[in-house]
Amino acid sequence: MSFSIDVLAQHNLEEGTRLKFGGRLLMMRLILCGAILAAAGCATQPAASEPPQTPPSDNSNLLDVDADLSQIMTAYAAPSLSVAVIKDGDIIYANAFGFENLASNKSAGPQSQYAIGSVVKTFTSALFGSLERDGLVDLKAHPSVYLEGLKLRGDDLDENLKLSNLLSQTSGLPDISGSLAFFPTEEQIELMPRLPQFSASCRVGDCWQYNNFNFIMLDAIAESVTGKSKNQLLSERLFQPAGLENTLNSTSAFSQSDDAATGYAQVEGAPVETAIEYVYGEHVYATASDLARWLDVWMSEGADLFTAEYAKRAISMQAISDGSPPTSDDPSSYMSAYGYGWRIRSRDGHYQVEHGGNENGFSTQVLFVPAERVGVVAMTNQQNSILPYIANDILLRQMLSQEPMAVEDYPVVVHQAAAFLEPEEVELVLNSDAPPSLNPASLVGHYYAEGYGEVEVAYTNSVLTLTTPAARFILIHKEDEKYGLATTQPVPLGINIEFFEITFNQDSLRANFAAEPVVFSKVPS
Repeated sequence: MSFSIDVLAQHNLEEGTRLKFGGRLLMMRLILCGAILAAAGCATQPAASEPPQTPPSDNSNLLDVDADLSQIMTAYAAPSLSVAVIKDGDIIYANAFGFENLASNKSAGPQSQYAIGSVVKTFTSALFGSLERDGLVDLKAHPSVYLEGLKLRGDDLDENLKLSNLLSQTSGLPDISGSLAFFPTEEQIELMPRLPQFSASCRVGDCWQYNNFNFIMLDAIAESVTGKSKNQLLSERLFQPAGLENTLNSTSAFSQSDDAATGYAQVEGAPVETAIEYVYGEHVYATASDLARWLDVWMSEGADLFTAEYAKRAISMQAISDGSPPTSDDPSSYMSAYGYGWRIRSRDGHYQVEHGGNENGFSTQVLFVPAERVGVVAMTNQQNSILPYIANDILLRQMLSQEPMAVEDYPVVVHQAAAFLEPEEVELVLNSDAPPSLNPASLVGHYYAEGYGEVEVAYTNSVLTLTTPAARFILIHKEDEKYGLATTQPVPLGINIEFFEITFNQDSLRANFAAEPVVFSKVPS
């Protein structure tokens, strides 16, 4: 038996940071990930002491997985791992290992709440099933029917885009993640006027591209047709009727919860606390058991939250994301596809429906097999980690009576976040092997780009900085006129800053905020 690193790495990249670029930059990141997987820096050292675990629920078929789950969590040096299994509508196993918070040594338990990242797309999908049932939206309609004054760039987007394309990630809309992350707005709807500045990524329906903006637009539409906030809609139409009593839908509520797990990133092999991330519509926090109940809603054909017909459409293959033949390292896995907010894959003869999610300090995966009516959930407060995928693989093999894998045969892959600079290290040090020709002091000023906005470059006390509406970054010289980004503290933006570079010219700067570099022109003083 084998376990495909490539598939998991792609999941981790696409559902990790909130910046998910298509085309060239995504390929660069996939290549980088391949290099990371081969590097020793991806593996973490086992924890020095055995972490605590909570007593599992009474199910003899799963009792022997405790040791495996605890062992793999320790191999990942993850602060905690929370899991749940649901079968035929009943949670038959729930357990938690490790610590909610390392500083206080507070043990994780079934009540521990974790950020779910892009798993929220499954809630957005359900919300639109609910709105469709009530006649409030037509999935065959153009978004402009519901968003007054919406303007897009190109006849194809203007004429052929449908709500169903947004749900299936086949919209062809531009990926404006860089504009969103570095130049945020208060509300989703405020992003719409930027769209004419961005070209389509492809023809509507012709390609599949994971693009968070599809779901941001859906959020804006849901709020427009109901006059209610996304948070209200989630609570009233989904959380309450589904009995998700321990699921939160606001960052402020999570910040104040006694059961909130603290998020961590691996920095130079050690866990470092992260800032709580806030991105439109993606601020949902849940327990593993609540997410297991959520899977049962889908396995129960909508459970009256939306129609059975919509549930079937949503977990059907609406777009093929990878139709390549199976690989030798994972011969039983093939035909990856996307439904409405769900990923679908054939593996080991089973039709699997799943979604992963990553955000600052957290990684999650939920997965169910409709024909068996079994679902598994795994959550960890470790950033950009495939630990949940491995934990769910262990659980699912047990539930489907498949041959288990030895724990030591699973890969240990944790993306290492960039180290924060210590205050005494904050000083511009020029690379003497390839020094800049432009004096850092001459770079000072304001720069502007359509579709993004204005940034400011300052040079004070031998420190060169870049300030965007989202945050202030320290510029680190690499070579010639190229600089990297750094910070002295966690940034609550869902940004992996090590991927970004700024290159200066005499009267402009280029930033890799999108698949093609974005040029910011210097504003005359």
